[in-house]
Amino acid sequence: MKANLTIISILAILFSSCYKDKGNYDYAALNKLEIKDKNGVINISIIFGDTLRLSPEITQTTAQNEENLTFEWMVFDNSPASSYALPKTVIATTRNLAVQITEPPFVLSQNYRLTYKVTDKRTGVSSFLFYNLTIINKYAQGWIFLEDKGGAGDFSMLLPNGTVEYNVYSSLNSAAPMSKPVKLEITPFQITDDMSPSSKKIYLLTETDGMEVSYQTMQKKFNYGFLFYAAPQIIKPTRHTWVSTSTSATLSGSLGVVVNDGKVHTNLVGGFPGSKKWGASLLSPAGNLNYITAPFVAGGTTYTAAVYDVLNKRFYSVGNTVLSAFPSTASTVFDMNNVGMDLLYLDSANVVREYNAVFKDETNTPYLLKFKTVSTTGAPNLTLLKTQMNAPDIVNMTAAASSTLTPHIYYGVGNKLYRYETTSNTTFPQFTFPAGETVTKLKFSRQPLGTSQLAAVTWTGTESKVYFFDVSNVGDFTTYTNVYSGFARIVDLGYKVP
Repeated sequence: MKANLTIISILAILFSSCYKDKGNYDYAALNKLEIKDKNGVINISIIFGDTLRLSPEITQTTAQNEENLTFEWMVFDNSPASSYALPKTVIATTRNLAVQITEPPFVLSQNYRLTYKVTDKRTGVSSFLFYNLTIINKYAQGWIFLEDKGGAGDFSMLLPNGTVEYNVYSSLNSAAPMSKPVKLEITPFQITDDMSPSSKKIYLLTETDGMEVSYQTMQKKFNYGFLFYAAPQIIKPTRHTWVSTSTSATLSGSLGVVVNDGKVHTNLVGGFPGSKKWGASLLSPAGNLNYITAPFVAGGTTYTAAVYDVLNKRFYSVGNTVLSAFPSTASTVFDMNNVGMDLLYLDSANVVREYNAVFKDETNTPYLLKFKTVSTTGAPNLTLLKTQMNAPDIVNMTAAASSTLTPHIYYGVGNKLYRYETTSNTTFPQFTFPAGETVTKLKFSRQPLGTSQLAAVTWTGTESKVYFFDVSNVGDFTTYTNVYSGFARIVDLGYKVP
């Protein structure tokens, strides 16, 4: 009987559990989040240095305000070579995004996945919005104009689309002002010095200092003294460049050459480990520092580099650790070791590894000396030409540029531009600028722009102007194609390519 009662009790419990619960209860509806970009943007390209601003729309099904929400903006490397194991970088925890695109965490030309995460603090439920972000470089290519602004330095850029960006350096380097500038150096090839990833180099030289700036970001990287194993006691740089001994179509830096306070320093890249920096001043062939080097460097193959001593009025061959005299067999037309004249200008000629050098003697008579920096056992002579120049007023020139496509040297005196032909020793008046303008700088782009482009800088006393001329295949032109104004005094210029 007791067993039967137990079975009946179990059955009663089972039946009661199947009975429908008709009680009244209150349920809290789940807050659903939805995020969308109000402009419908998914792919974003932004210029390095600019500020990225985003204000997505957020809707909630139950909450009346956003006090219950937390926010997180994250970026992930989204390049093809990246690893999914790379950690995220949180760049903001604000409702809206306003972040300047600088290093770190952003890198030029890199692709990123930008993620916006919104979380309901009460439930822990999150919602996401994704963007594809690409960092682009507005300053990848164009003319750079190094300017003296009353003793302070800056530079502006002329971009390929014809627009001018003023105050580029100061806008990107507000915490690192530049002192009085003297020289802009841009290497045409990659340098592997292991001080930073292999790239082309930009050096900005000032009267008593200098720096290396990033070729990609145009931001200051290194102080001038840091570029040396031991910083020179006196810093007065006039050249800071690299030369290449390569004879192939692809060039690479072989030797760094610095002229600082008239003394030569070198930097030899190679297979040895660690950072490659510039060393101490090189000694002359006499074993002393009794020389003063002009601010010109001629690169070569047999002779990696050549410089001119304005004190002893002679050339030196630049080695890794010493300055050397040229062998007697290198001099036939004139003596490389005893020129005896004052150097006014030196630059590449229209034949590879050949150079035009303009001198004046003690009577102010101008001479053109041509030489090369490559020799063979059968042809050891480097000297090619010495001629008295038929070039009016060239000893008073304020600017010069040598064409690498035609046998011409262009030089400016006052507001006049002349074209000197090295093969015929004749000079032609090429162009006259407006009265009150003085030619201060001339530079060929020496880049594949479709034509040979000559830039001429003039100074009015209050501003610099830059004129551009398309030079024909015989070295001629009639007038300028473009002119740009509004610059401070331009002390140097150069063309930057990606």
